[in-house]
Amino acid sequence: MTQDKKIAWEKFTAIYDQKELNIGPIEEEEEDESFQDSYDEESEEMMNLVTFNDFAVRKKIKTPFGYYEEIDDFSPYNMFDCWIGHTNFRITNGNVQILNKKIDGIGCLKVLSPYRFFIGIEKMFNFSCVRMQIQDKLCTNLDSIELDINDIVISKINNALFHIKDSEKWAVFVGNNGEIETIKNSEFESETDYQIRLKTLKSLKNGNIITYDSL
Repeated sequence: MTQDKKIAWEKFTAIYDQKELNIGPIEEEEEDESFQDSYDEESEEMMNLVTFNDFAVRKKIKTPFGYYEEIDDFSPYNMFDCWIGHTNFRITNGNVQILNKKIDGIGCLKVLSPYRFFIGIEKMFNFSCVRMQIQDKLCTNLDSIELDINDIVISKINNALFHIKDSEKWAVFVGNNGEIETIKNSEFESETDYQIRLKTLKSLKNGNIITYDSL
């Protein structure tokens, strides 16, 4: 019996590592007017410094691509929406080529182990939409979603998800003609009203539905 290919997703969170900088002990300064002026200009920079054994140290983030300063704009953690995918199948070169060339929205990719990979999603793309593409191409656990995924459909779904992604519960109905309808629980007066509308969408035969808990 062939094992269903599945991916479990984990949000990447920052791992901090404080590296001591050789700039000498921090000396206290008198709080006069000139100091106040300079403090106003440098306050944002100083907020990113902490003291450790009387030395200034800067917070650094450990990423799959190495260490980056917390405020570094080019850190993957700051540039992308970062996720780790855990698979129950070995990641092949073919899988990597699919992730690199056939999935819209992936800005960076690194294989961490034969069963784990890191992706960074570009700011104009939604994780749920990227995740759907990946699972459509690599997995067999999409029983509740049978979409004809093409560039036009993906673009519409991605745009729709931007408007509802922060909602606790949501659904996107994709019609066979490419039309999109979205609902979110905050639009309804009660949970019952939301569930009634959701049930109606699920019963339609002229399209398919994606929900917050179906991916």
